[in-house]
Amino acid sequence: MAQEIASAPATASVGLTVLAIEPVKNGKLFALATVEIDLDGVAIVVHGIQAVRSDPAGTRIELPKLRDQSGTWRSAITLPEEIKAPLADAVLEALIERGLAKRRFGWVPR
Repeated sequence: MAQEIASAPATASVGLTVLAIEPVKNGKLFALATVEIDLDGVAIVVHGIQAVRSDPAGTRIELPKLRDQSGTWRSAITLPEEIKAPLADAVLEALIERGLAKRRFGWVPR
């Protein structure tokens, strides 16, 4: 049962901070990230954001996953595109700064 806590403002302030990048070697998975999402002063920390190698020589950022009761991989968190896209950009930029990924020609953070 959903419960409304307070009236939501027309716009909200959102901040993203990459707290950690951990290199890993597990197939196409090459790093895990931890990101803090600040929603109008309320901090939510998301662990297990995945940096995955994708063909041909690209990098894909995926939100954390878990296995459900049937063993199927499911998203552990659902974020709106307005947060998910800048989060992926921030993680990719942090990977580039640490030398774990390369900037593709023409890519600019949003």
